[in-house]
Amino acid sequence: MLYVILVGSFVAMVIEFRALKEKHYIREIVCGMVLFAVGVILNVLRIAHIELPSPLVGIRMLFQPLSEFITTILS
Repeated sequence: MLYVILVGSFVAMVIEFRALKEKHYIREIVCGMVLFAVGVILNVLRIAHIELPSPLVGIRMLFQPLSEFITTILS
């Protein structure tokens, strides 16, 4: 199933990038390529059955100090 998603997203990327190339939208092409590369890497890791951490861990690490700071200010 993941292979189908990977191939389908690649086909959609090629179609979309052709249209962006004709309009000379370089920033959009670069941003799209970066996002597509991240998606492909995560998809390949998932196909290889490699354990990926939850995004909530990173969010918690970012906002935990801010939450503690606000708690100390308000109490």
